[in-house]
Amino acid sequence: MKKKIKSPWFWLAVALVLCFVSMIGTSCMQTNWGKTDVSVFTGTLSELAEMIQDNNEEAGKDIQVTFTEDSTYNFSFMTLIPSNASASNPVPAIVCCHGAFNSKEMQLPGYIELARRGFVVVSIDMPGHGYSDDAIDSLTNGTLGMLAAVEYAMSLPCVDAAQVGVTGHSMGNMACFYAIQQLNTADSTQRITAWVEGAGTMVASMMTQEYMDGLVWTIAVDKYDESDTGFFDSLHILTNEYGMGILKLTYPEFSGDAIPEGQWFTANGPIDSPNPGEKLSVDQAFCMYNPPLTHPQFHFSHAGAKITVDGFYAAYGTPSGAEYIDSDNQVWPVMVAFEVLGLIGFFMMLFPLVSLLAKTKLFSKIVRKETALEAMPSIKDPREWLSLIVTLAILIVFSFFSYIKLYPQGERYLDTSIYASSSVANGLGLWTLACGVFVVFMIVVNYALRWLLYRKSKISVGNPFAPAAMSCVSQFLLTIVFAFSVVILMFIPVYIARYVFDADFRICSFIVYAPPIDNIPLTIMKYFPIWLTFYVPNAIMNANTRYRDVPNWVTTTICAIANCVALVIFVIIQYSALYRNGQLWRVDCSMAGILAFAVIPCLFYAAYSARYIYNRTRNAWAAGLINGLVTVSYTHLRAHETRSNL
Repeated sequence: MKKKIKSPWFWLAVALVLCFVSMIGTSCMQTNWGKTDVSVFTGTLSELAEMIQDNNEEAGKDIQVTFTEDSTYNFSFMTLIPSNASASNPVPAIVCCHGAFNSKEMQLPGYIELARRGFVVVSIDMPGHGYSDDAIDSLTNGTLGMLAAVEYAMSLPCVDAAQVGVTGHSMGNMACFYAIQQLNTADSTQRITAWVEGAGTMVASMMTQEYMDGLVWTIAVDKYDESDTGFFDSLHILTNEYGMGILKLTYPEFSGDAIPEGQWFTANGPIDSPNPGEKLSVDQAFCMYNPPLTHPQFHFSHAGAKITVDGFYAAYGTPSGAEYIDSDNQVWPVMVAFEVLGLIGFFMMLFPLVSLLAKTKLFSKIVRKETALEAMPSIKDPREWLSLIVTLAILIVFSFFSYIKLYPQGERYLDTSIYASSSVANGLGLWTLACGVFVVFMIVVNYALRWLLYRKSKISVGNPFAPAAMSCVSQFLLTIVFAFSVVILMFIPVYIARYVFDADFRICSFIVYAPPIDNIPLTIMKYFPIWLTFYVPNAIMNANTRYRDVPNWVTTTICAIANCVALVIFVIIQYSALYRNGQLWRVDCSMAGILAFAVIPCLFYAAYSARYIYNRTRNAWAAGLINGLVTVSYTHLRAHETRSNL
């Protein structure tokens, strides 16, 4: 039998290989295997205005800059130019905008599929997200940056300025509408001529005939949209008054009982859909879809990508020089698979790095004395079962009810002059603080319960806070340096992905992202104490949940399940109600449900990382510090949302 390879150097190499395969694969998919030129702009609006002027001179255009030419704040976007687009063969362009708490890379299904079909695509970071500063919103006339991106797209020599469309997800649709509101006026010569509006359609009711003139408008209202179900009963949008009202903006004479899904309408009534890959016979039309999707699913599903592609094919046809590709032919999941490899590699790196650094001469000083096996309790003793079950049950119940109670109150109780002005970030922060404090309380309760159960026996109950005991101040300070060293090394591949390959590691909104370096210190100062309050007590509880007659993996799995089971139960209840009744169980926790999908794997992983770190160092502070730093850095909410107040 072959000896198993256990060297941490081997596993570090595997993790790094996964990361680099992810970067290269993502880059290949993004560039359509070298057929699409991809570039990222991060600079001021003054620099962007200069680029537009240079483009005007090169292409003989006269695209007017209507945004403020500021030289202080940064705006970031990605441009994808396929090989068929050139100055001698200008093609339509599409500007994509993500939803709140995300970044330009979130729109990858749309921009990958559109670019490979021959469209020029620009995908933006909204103000306060990714690498765009919050001030960009006011500097672009309240359009969340969309106005500047559209005018840039119009100026490109390889773009037909009369064929520029927009698409967004959720808050990104607000950016689309605000840009349409700015440009699609009666006297404007710079008009947006197509809009695919997916998931988050409140602004549809604000459209006017003036804005719709010459606009091919596709709107997708998801049946199970966590937001739209509460706003206008999206499950029945094809038959209710809201849906009828939107359609009648285009076709006032409509009198049917239900809107035919996927049917194109003009002011004169329904018209035939164009042949695949061909454009509509008119330059103004409207079409509505009601796909069986949730809010996040639209921009991360086959159906959402298909609606997006079909909407722009109908508006512009197949771009000149490109071949028609059926909208069901989608490759973006392959890119996601590459990005998931990067996620796996990133999280995998923590384990060998901890092992290797803990063995160095410097950091070996943080390693505490190992607890003797015989000193640990036995799971065979029913008293241990009782104390464990009672403790975990109370923690799970508290976690569940505090999530639905505190999450909606986050913006109220956390000072928005310090933290992000959002119930999403603050709701999660408040819940995290409460859970951390309650875990400390339950550690004391568990100790008291075990003391009572063992008081008549000769078995002594050890100090539950012993895993966090430090021999001296210097050991604690060195532990902090150790934690930062591990996390900094983990993020080196993430920054290589960002700056060399224009890539990140993600699956949907679960992101490992390279935060802007200049904002990291302030982000850590704000949010690290919150996560530390949670992860250090969590690591102490984890370290105490060990028994001399049970394998480590069993007790670690118990901790992992206990960490996230409350949110799993919440998600099941929340979405069971949504699919059954068309309404969420807790409407005030709509974003809490969406966010839970990203938080659950974080909490599950944290139990294993905490146990591994503790096994290597016998230092609960090391486990809590590393988990806290990684969470501040990789969770998409912290990486992007905090930008709005930095």
